[in-house]
Amino acid sequence: MTTTPVDQNTLRRRGTGLRAHDPARSYGGHTLYTPIAGDGEVYLIDSDGEIAHEWKLAHPPGRHAHLLPDGTLFYQGKQTDTEPLFPIWDVYHGGILQLVAPDGSVLREARHPYHHHDASLLANGNLIILAVEPVPPAFAARIPGGIPGSEAPDGRIWGDVVYEMTWSGEIVWRWASFEHLTPEETPLNRHFAREHWPMANTVNELRDGSVMVGFRSASTAVVIDRATSRVTWRLGPDVLAQQHYPHELDGGTVLVFDNGSYRDDTSVPYSRVIEIDRATREIVWSYEDNPPQNFYSPYMSSAQRLPNGNTFVAEGSFGRLFEVTPDGDVVWEYVVPQFGAFANGTGMESSRGAQNAVFRAYRYGPEHTSWLASARKR
Repeated sequence: MTTTPVDQNTLRRRGTGLRAHDPARSYGGHTLYTPIAGDGEVYLIDSDGEIAHEWKLAHPPGRHAHLLPDGTLFYQGKQTDTEPLFPIWDVYHGGILQLVAPDGSVLREARHPYHHHDASLLANGNLIILAVEPVPPAFAARIPGGIPGSEAPDGRIWGDVVYEMTWSGEIVWRWASFEHLTPEETPLNRHFAREHWPMANTVNELRDGSVMVGFRSASTAVVIDRATSRVTWRLGPDVLAQQHYPHELDGGTVLVFDNGSYRDDTSVPYSRVIEIDRATREIVWSYEDNPPQNFYSPYMSSAQRLPNGNTFVAEGSFGRLFEVTPDGDVVWEYVVPQFGAFANGTGMESSRGAQNAVFRAYRYGPEHTSWLASARKR
């Protein structure tokens, strides 16, 4: 009797690649994703799950990449020749920001040693990036919450800062969490280490030039006026739970992937996607699975509103990418088939073993992919 060895990776054993497709109700287009445990590969797949284009870059991902309309890739790579500020720093720091042509050639590059998680291009062409600076000791002593004794090895707490930076590396605007947030009103969730406060994972520009920042460990999202550095809008843990990728939609509402690991009003962890009215702070649309625990990513992840009204979701921890209608019907689903492993289980237990995780993924229509035909001819 011939036996076939059982694949011991649970996710891979359940099946990868295209899992569902309803062409009549799906937006279609192409999907971009970056395997977080990869060596620098970025994939653009079509609606049938076939690879339409691939970049193989020189640096492992410092989280993710996204596509510009002309086919240029904005890639956040990881510097691997620096000492970690604290153990988990190796998981989410970046340091390398690049514009990359479809053929893989680097068109522009900037670096910052303390960049982490996220960065994007501003309307003026500059970069907006997340970074960290040491929190002043007197302020650090006031920060409530977190796991006792879990500060960085030197007893320090690192605080989030936002930089507007030119491609030549000049900082032209700076906003520091410890200069504009009150620690008592922005406590760390008790499950998170105190080495990094309030742990930002998202930064992007709104249509009026303000900046939105999301803080995972404090379950808080804010809007910052760049002219005054004032926080003009805030949403906290009464609504959010370790969220990722809050961003503005065309109508002015905010779309958020709400991870939900430590939601106070339930014993069952589950994720949801929520759309929030900024004026009232009320949820005007949401997606949950049924039962809710069938959809859950404890960290990373994103959601994107598509032109046809559907929502594209990256259940990042498990490499599951899917599209839902406004009524919550799944009309496309794909499971990332590329698995990789971090060296030595970098930083924390969730980094051990082979995984197909992605920090974010994006869906693009033809206005972003008209370059594909010429790229294939090369």
